[in-house]
Amino acid sequence: MIRVFNFSGGKTSAFMVIHYWKKGDLVIFCDTGREHLNTYKFINDFEKFENIPVIKINYKDSNKPFETLIDKKKATPNFFKRFCTKELKINTQKRYLKSIGIRKFENFIGFRYDEQLRISRRKQKFVNVIDKFPLNEDKIDKAIINNYWNNKLYTLEIPAILGNCTLCFMKGKNAIINILSMYPNLADEWIKDEETTGYTYFNGITIKQLKQIAQNNLFKNNLEDITPAFDCSCTT
Repeated sequence: MIRVFNFSGGKTSAFMVIHYWKKGDLVIFCDTGREHLNTYKFINDFEKFENIPVIKINYKDSNKPFETLIDKKKATPNFFKRFCTKELKINTQKRYLKSIGIRKFENFIGFRYDEQLRISRRKQKFVNVIDKFPLNEDKIDKAIINNYWNNKLYTLEIPAILGNCTLCFMKGKNAIINILSMYPNLADEWIKDEETTGYTYFNGITIKQLKQIAQNNLFKNNLEDITPAFDCSCTT
């Protein structure tokens, strides 16, 4: 059976691919278009140093997949309507595999041993897809992952909280305020989304307002200490 590795462009999923990938396996990165620039650099370094090819796909083959999706939906996603993960990641991968004749496969997901809640919440959605969690089976936790990358010639050069979409609402308002305290320009495209659609990512507050709060935040926290408020289906 074909084995498909979900590669988010983060250190955990990269570790999973390096240790479990075999020739003939597919490594797929679904690009949302909202990743940090250093994520794309890490993916390029990964291919160069590991000699493992990464298949890069995106929603509707657009060079701006996130904007293309919200233009179609005429709304921004939010905690209760997470159509971004479904369309930009899950369905985009599914359509690609179907286009190359793959309907039945083992789906390798980079959830660690210390992420039991994420694993328990994962629901098997497709009959012909078998989810595999090799990091959990081998009891690989965050400490092991970090130690591994501390000894590599390259690494992902951003704090973990900046992984996946830079200002994903699943990170929570407090995390986003802390991010924007350090990287205010990341807000621009998210503000444009809200102003274009008339919808907000959070109930009762806009990204522009969160940016204003961040600019007045005198107590900047170390981003390495910030964790997402909620778990997303996007692997890291």
